[in-house]
Amino acid sequence: MGKPLCFLLILLSVAQANAQEELSLTITGFRGAEDSTAQPLMLSAIPQNVGTAFTTEKRSPFITGFLGTTARIKHNRWKCDIQWEALSDGSTFVQRAMEASWDRRAPSGMLATRWRGRWQWTPTKSIKITVGRDTLSEGWGIRSLFRGRHVAPAPFAQINVDGGSRLRYHHRVEFLQNSRYMDCWSGATGDPRTWIPPYGRLRSDIKRMVASHRVEVDLGKRLTGALWGAVVWSAEDGQRAFEPHYLVPLTSLRPTEYAQGSSDNALVGLEGRIKLGQNWDKRPRTLYGQFLLDELIVNELLGATEWWGNKFAVLGGVHWNTRWGSWQWEISAARPWTYSHYTSAAAYLHGKTALAHPLGANFVETAWNGRWQKTTWTVHARFTASVRGDDPIGDAPTGSMPQVGDIQRTQEQYAWLNGTLRKRTVACLDVAKEIRFASDITAQAFLQALWGKESGIDNNLSPENELRIGFGLRSSGPFFGADW
Repeated sequence: MGKPLCFLLILLSVAQANAQEELSLTITGFRGAEDSTAQPLMLSAIPQNVGTAFTTEKRSPFITGFLGTTARIKHNRWKCDIQWEALSDGSTFVQRAMEASWDRRAPSGMLATRWRGRWQWTPTKSIKITVGRDTLSEGWGIRSLFRGRHVAPAPFAQINVDGGSRLRYHHRVEFLQNSRYMDCWSGATGDPRTWIPPYGRLRSDIKRMVASHRVEVDLGKRLTGALWGAVVWSAEDGQRAFEPHYLVPLTSLRPTEYAQGSSDNALVGLEGRIKLGQNWDKRPRTLYGQFLLDELIVNELLGATEWWGNKFAVLGGVHWNTRWGSWQWEISAARPWTYSHYTSAAAYLHGKTALAHPLGANFVETAWNGRWQKTTWTVHARFTASVRGDDPIGDAPTGSMPQVGDIQRTQEQYAWLNGTLRKRTVACLDVAKEIRFASDITAQAFLQALWGKESGIDNNLSPENELRIGFGLRSSGPFFGADW
């Protein structure tokens, strides 16, 4: 990380205004008249963490940091937020997170930046319209089969309808980028379809668009269900950038896609959540699950033929709150070729990052999160273990990567976890203590350890064992990087 950014992070870390929410240096202006409902303009700089880390991949420690700057203005029925963020770290855990979630990397490879922003208008109490470029997510789990929070910011427009009753609905259109073209470079090994630029922009040009919607309904006090649908279509070279059939709210996307000639990639999903226990309103305890359907032929499924076109994914989990904190555990899996299409331009991707689960398809994963808190001490823990069927060389597709069109398949039957098994385990532990410098100035001192083990990958695409130990000060919760 450059010296100016490092100095700024350290300087701001001692000027915190609110330990758990955000560190802000606020400038107020543009106030309206006394009878106006206008809100002031706010500018804030938030050093989410500043510290030092050691890894098994580097002999000497290096400076780490996560900085966010925000400009916010509110006026009457609308508000606007623009954020610029910078992240610096040299560990494999964070490098993977940079590749999936950030816009640019510096030539050193250790520093990544991105910008996010959204304008939100509420014309009535029940309708909210949002336009922006931001990270998005869908669902109640650690992972999502619909839209994962690990994906880089994407331009979008969304309308939400919530009348305050049991029914909620939203419709969203996103503009998804292509993977940046790059020639072979000295560090590139393995399958070229997995190469990530070592520096510069990580994505470029709008290649595909996706329209999605979700209707959620409370079926009593404890049970909530949701129906989700999406369709992806190619927008290469500016063609079909506007597709009116999919932009209309409340439309049925899959029949609409079929009526257009079935040339696009349509997906449907079902989600549910049930609250458990007697005190579920005070101490939420829930079971939840998702089912995603890309394609399905029932006869092939019942015949156990392992036909490639049976493409679906499942997820189930439990979220449990206790007196001392909470824990969450879930299992997810996706059949080969799920989220893919016969043309890569209609695959469910942003660049080369899978839009849903970070492992793409042809995987099984279990994930566990835990949080404990007592007085000024907080402990966070995370554990993930996954198995995915991969094609390290690029000559025998296994259906694990949505960027590989299913037209490139070499057979008609694909077993779950076919190919070379990529096994990965990640364990994370973070211990933090709140430190109060004055009555209104606090921070968290933290110590963090991350351990990862991976096997089944050829050509040294990633280290077999990874260990990262870091410590420092921060103003928000822990950042573990990538755990997939």
